[in-house]
Amino acid sequence: MTPEGGNGSSKPVRIRIREAGEDDLDEIVDLWEELVEHHQTYSDHFTLSRNGREIWEEYLREKFSEPSTKLIVAEENDGLVGFMLCLLDPARPIFKEKAVGLVSDAYVVKNRRKKGVMKEMLIVALRWFEKNRIRTAEVSILPANLEARAAWVQLGFKPFMIRKRMDLRSRPARTLIEGKAKSKAKRVVRRDRVKDG
Repeated sequence: MTPEGGNGSSKPVRIRIREAGEDDLDEIVDLWEELVEHHQTYSDHFTLSRNGREIWEEYLREKFSEPSTKLIVAEENDGLVGFMLCLLDPARPIFKEKAVGLVSDAYVVKNRRKKGVMKEMLIVALRWFEKNRIRTAEVSILPANLEARAAWVQLGFKPFMIRKRMDLRSRPARTLIEGKAKSKAKRVVRRDRVKDG
């Protein structure tokens, strides 16, 4: 793909979409860290643990060699400007549809967004899902991330499940945990004693 270059040069920006190699993993981890920092602007639930980067790097290196994983990158010149981690998620043995294609993590650097980079990576992912007899692709999006929500809708994704979260330090949780909630249900009076006639 060749998005328009905005730097005033006559040379167009060339972005190549390809499958990641092992030598890309360090750079992908750097991009993933940018993704996490971006998510932190929406919620402190994305604050990494002290060794969070190392844990994810180890996870990525292990997943990379599994046939149920596809790691796609967007490369411009000699550097990566995006990545997409895709998984065949077999967590549905009770349903007719046994697995889904999961876009686990996806990121494009800020100055390359809205240029079709995510779409081009997704096309590679969808073809891989279809090759593996997957009928449905899924992605999770933060509700507050309006840019991501709009982008994924534009790519054809529709709402499916609503995932909610409760902070156990919050007032509603504390009220429930400590049993202070007033029940609106009518009081049930037991009438199991038999009166002697």
